[in-house]
Amino acid sequence: MAEKILIVDDEPDVARLIGLVLERNGLEVVTATSGPEAIAKAAAVLPALILLDIMMPGMDGYEVCRRLRADPQLSHIPIISLTAKNEVADRIAGFEAGADEYVSKPVHLGELSARVNGILNRTAAIRAALARSAHVVGILGVKGGLGTTTLAVNLAVSCASPPHAVNTILAEMLPGMGLASFMLGMGHMEGLGMLLRSSPGEINARLVENWLATHSTGLRLLFAPLLHQENTPAWTPALAEAILYHLRRMADLVLLDLGAGLTPVNRALIGLVNHVILTFDPHPLTVTLLERTLKAISTIGGGANHIDLVMINRAPSSQTMTVQMVQEAVNRPVTQVLSPAPEAMFLTAQHRLPLVISDPQNMVSTQYQELAQKVLVHAARARRATGPLQPVTGPLF
Repeated sequence: MAEKILIVDDEPDVARLIGLVLERNGLEVVTATSGPEAIAKAAAVLPALILLDIMMPGMDGYEVCRRLRADPQLSHIPIISLTAKNEVADRIAGFEAGADEYVSKPVHLGELSARVNGILNRTAAIRAALARSAHVVGILGVKGGLGTTTLAVNLAVSCASPPHAVNTILAEMLPGMGLASFMLGMGHMEGLGMLLRSSPGEINARLVENWLATHSTGLRLLFAPLLHQENTPAWTPALAEAILYHLRRMADLVLLDLGAGLTPVNRALIGLVNHVILTFDPHPLTVTLLERTLKAISTIGGGANHIDLVMINRAPSSQTMTVQMVQEAVNRPVTQVLSPAPEAMFLTAQHRLPLVISDPQNMVSTQYQELAQKVLVHAARARRATGPLQPVTGPLF
C-alpha cells in the first residue's frame, strides 16, 4: 500500500504540481488548502509525512505545526515546512514549532522529492528496528489507588526471576509518583527525574543506561521521582517516546508503569507499546470507568490492539461485581483476578519486599506469577515473526 503524503498549501496549483511529482514516485497524495482543513485531514488519514506551507491566511503553518505536535495521535508525523521566508529567524521559528525539515520556495522539485524519500526511508528503518526490539507492555490503572504500581513491581520481578529469567526493564513513566524504589527496598532513586532535565533530542542510549538501577533479581529499573519538584521540566509525549525508543533496545521485555488515566503522555505511549494491561476494581463506578477507558483507547492503535484486564480485589466485600458481571458489562474477558490480601500487602510494604519474594507461596503471589506466564507467552508469540531479541551488549552510543 502506497504511503500517504498530506500537502498543505493555500495555492492549489503549487500543491497539484508537488503532488504529481510525488505520485510518480509511487506515493498517494492528499491535499488541504487551509490550516483547519490540514488538521482535520491529518487526523482522518494519518499520513506518513506532511508538507506544510508556512505563509497561509488565517491559521498559518507555524500554528498548524504546533497543534499537530500537541495532539498525541498526530505528534509523531514528520513535517517538512515550505516557505518563501528564508531568514535564519524564520527557520528557527519553524523548528521551534515542531518542523523536522525546512525547504525554501520556490521549491526545487528534485530536492523536495529527495528530502521526502529520505524521511520516509528513515521512518521505515525505525519501524524495522522496533520490530526487532523488546516486547513492551504498558500497565495502566483506570483510576488511582488500585495498586497498579504494586502489580507492575511484582509482575516485573516474576518475569526477571527464575524460572523465566527474562531480561526485563521496569520503567515508572509517572514523574512525581514514584514508589517502586521503596517497594523494592532500594531507597530514594529517581533516574527518570534526571532524564527530565534533557530535551528529547538530547536523550541517547548511554544517558538512559546510566540512570537504570539494578535489583538483586537482575531486574533493571528506571525509577520516577516520588514528588514533583519546583521548576521540573514538562513531561511531554516527545520526551517519553525518546526514552522508550532506547529502553526497548536494552532488554527483551519492557514494562511501563503508566499510573492512572489517559494523559497525553499515556496516549502516546499506548500507541507505541505491544500490549496493555488495564487494572480496575470490581466496584460499579470503576467498571463504568473501565468501559469508557476501553472505548477511548480503542482509537489509539498500538498496544490497544491487545488488552488484558486485571481485576484487583483490595479487600473482601459482598458489595462488588463478580467477574461474570464485569465481563458482560464490558463485553471482554477478564484475564486475571487478584485476590484480596490486605495483611500480606501490609507486611510487604513494611519490609519493602515484593510479595512474590517475601511470600512466594501466597495465593496472590501465585496469581502474579500466572499473569507473568501469560504476558511472556503473548510476548513469545508476538516475537515469532522476527525472532528473539538479542540483549544489547557493548557500547550503547
